[in-house]
Amino acid sequence: MNIPEYMNSYAHFDPIQNIEENNIEIILVQAPFDNIKVIADWARSFRHKYISDEDLLEGMEDIGENEPIDFLKEMVYPENKKFQSGDFGEILVAEYLMYTENFWVPTLFLRYSEKSNKEESTKGSDIVAIRFYQDSDHESDQDLLCIGEIKTGSTRTVRERLQAAINDSDKDSIDLLSAKRGSVGLNAVKLKIKHRERQENQDGYSYREIARFENPIERPYQIQYVAAAVVDQKQLNQNTVKKVVTKESQHVDSLRMIAFGVSEIQKLINALYSELGVSNLDNE
Repeated sequence: MNIPEYMNSYAHFDPIQNIEENNIEIILVQAPFDNIKVIADWARSFRHKYISDEDLLEGMEDIGENEPIDFLKEMVYPENKKFQSGDFGEILVAEYLMYTENFWVPTLFLRYSEKSNKEESTKGSDIVAIRFYQDSDHESDQDLLCIGEIKTGSTRTVRERLQAAINDSDKDSIDLLSAKRGSVGLNAVKLKIKHRERQENQDGYSYREIARFENPIERPYQIQYVAAAVVDQKQLNQNTVKKVVTKESQHVDSLRMIAFGVSEIQKLINALYSELGVSNLDNE
């Protein structure tokens, strides 16, 4: 896996503990705004989550649009700051799991490119990530399915964002007796990958790798629920975030909490949704 240079912006710090003595991981993201090449590469990678070069150029031709950024703003990118922020936070966390912890994140190239309405959040789990203990050809009860709930914003406190993510993670559940939204989401992701494989397969995995996780009774595996808050670094008050509680969560024994503090978060969001995402489009 080629790890993009912009991933050097992520810095992992020692975890802190909440009042229930559960770990909260702390990750700071410091975008190198003084390095326009890295920011442009980041913006192009970000744009590829929504639309490929080929589809972008074809779409522009079909509607008679000459400027790629105008097409993106009109047809692809959400205009609503809430949805921009939400997509940004999900992608930020998904790339962390993919590039630093070797997860396969099938939702990363499906969730944003297949929106029926750009001004809405995609239904289902924010992140579905998979990591095989050995490889996809050797099934193990140590294979790991990760389901993530991400809350992003630049104003509300990190405690509020993380508590909301913890609470909403109860909507995502793979249960031995009653699989709810989580398993429904797995099936939807599997079918999307199956259909896309007829055209291309970017990451080398097959939709059958998703199917491996749909029967936890006969084909057991490990499961982890991630609750993550993505906030402006100025809002990342460690004394405040310690006050989040997990005792009411149905996933308390398999819950992972992460707080991401992004320096100048709105500036980074604006850059990723800017014309930098289509710079050198014809030369990529």
